[in-house]
Amino acid sequence: MPAQASRRRFTASEKARILDAYDAGSAIEKAAICRRERVYSSLLSNWRKQRAAGRPLAEQRGRKPDPQAVEMTTLQRRNAVLEQRLAKAQRVIDIQGKAYALLRAVAGESAEELDLPPWQKSSPK
Repeated sequence: MPAQASRRRFTASEKARILDAYDAGSAIEKAAICRRERVYSSLLSNWRKQRAAGRPLAEQRGRKPDPQAVEMTTLQRRNAVLEQRLAKAQRVIDIQGKAYALLRAVAGESAEELDLPPWQKSSPK
């Protein structure tokens, strides 16, 4: 019974190492590298194009993720970050208002006389 053939998988570091050695070698050395690593020059050409395009060498084959789902995930992450920044900014504004009121109180002015921004003024209850 013949052995089951399996697809070879190269890590990104192996691809980079093989490409660097191939690019630095002469024509005879390039052929030797291909034989030693058991790869075709067309595969190396694809890896070179992939690297030149700025895509990671560890890119996987097969079905690509849905672009809308990727965009939705990106937007959700960005929204979460912006909400955190907004909450932090609101805390900073609140602390600045309290510090301003404290400084005015230390200076001898009452809290009712303070010129607070509208969002800081307490509503009558």
